[in-house]
Amino acid sequence: MSKGVQLAVGATIIFSLLGWYGYSNLEGSPTFQYFQTLDEFLASSALAEDSVGKALRVHGYVAPGSIDRDLEAKQVTFEVQNDPPHKSGPSVATLAVLFQGLETPDLFQDGADVVVEGTLAINGTDRVFMADNVLAKCPSKFEANAEMPQKDATSL
Repeated sequence: MSKGVQLAVGATIIFSLLGWYGYSNLEGSPTFQYFQTLDEFLASSALAEDSVGKALRVHGYVAPGSIDRDLEAKQVTFEVQNDPPHKSGPSVATLAVLFQGLETPDLFQDGADVVVEGTLAINGTDRVFMADNVLAKCPSKFEANAEMPQKDATSL
C-alpha cells in the first residue's frame, strides 16, 4: 500500500470518528450542565416528564427548619429554596430533596448554600429530587471580627 493511500485511509477514519462524535453530542440535550438556580430549574422544562431520571444539578439554599435526618433509613430530607434565608424571608417555591446517606458536608446546615446533584423522581403526586451528592459551598461573605484591638497611635 502506498504512503498516499495510507494517509487517505487514516484521514478518512479520523474524520469519520470526529463526525460521529459531533453528531452524537449535538443531538438532544447537552450532556454537561454546570448547574441551574432553583428558579431556572422550576421555570425550565426540567419539571417535564421527559426530564425524570436525567442527571441534573440544582443550586439553592437549604430552607430553614427543613432538614430531617432519618438514622434508621440512613437518609436526609430537606428543601431547597432559591434565595438565602436572610435576604428575603421564607421562599415560596421550594424543591424537596432526598439524599440517600447521612454523610453530608460539614457546612451543610439551615440556610447553607448548596448544589445538589441527582435525578428528578415522581413520588406519588409530588416531585422529589433524588440527590446522589450534596455540595455545600463556603459562604462568600466574610466579615471582620468585631472585637479587633484598636491600635494606639502613640504605642509605636
